[in-house]
Formats: sequence, C-alpha cells, structure tokens
Amino acid sequence: MTTADDLDRSVRTALCALPPGPGRAGPDALLHPGSSLTGRTALQIYEAQLESRHLDLASRWMQQQGRGYYPIGSAGHEANAAVAAALRPTDPALLHYRSGAFYCARARQVGPWQSNRDLENR
Repeated sequence: MTTADDLDRSVRTALCALPPGPGRAGPDALLHPGSSLTGRTALQIYEAQLESRHLDLASRWMQQQGRGYYPIGSAGHEANAAVAAALRPTDPALLHYRSGAFYCARARQVGPWQSNRDLENR
C-alpha cells in the first residue's frame, strides 16, 4: 500500500519538476481563450481534489488506529471537483461514496451552514 509519505513525496517531486511558466496574468484571468475557467477557479478545484485525497488518507489512518470503520475512499475520482465547479450550488447532484472531491468543492461554493433557501436567494 502506498503510504501518505510516499504519496506526498511523489506529488512534491512532480510539482518541483514542472518548468517555470511564462509571465502569468492575474488569478481572475481566463486560462485559455474561449474558456470560462480562471486561475482562481482552477486553484479551488485543485484544492478540493487535494482535500478529498487527504480525507481518504486520514480515514485510512483512523481505521489503522482502530478509531474508524472500513474506509472506501474517493481516490481516482478527484475530477468530480471540476463537475461541482461547473454546476450551481442549487443544482441537484446524485452522488455516492466516491464523490469526496465533489463534496469538498461544493462545500467551498456554499460555505458553512447555508440552506438551499439561502442559496436560492443569492
């Protein structure tokens, strides 16, 4: 099994190996002409993906410590965060246990303790 340290080391190595890019526009600039994806939204999607993976690792650790149940994580389904970013918070979503990244992205959209009624009045 891949440990959390192995995964962290692998991600850090891959990120450090990326070549530096040309001058970047501000975070609200579009990433590509004709796209509606901004740097800020891309970063939020990425953070939701990382958060989902960290929740998976935490649930495995808790299970190993006898403090949790059998974990079924969302690893491999991180792209669901992009689906959440493309939808409005009031759009219905039929999710399952592998949708952790969607849940994390949706939570960022709505903030804490908001009801559907609060969202509809935005």
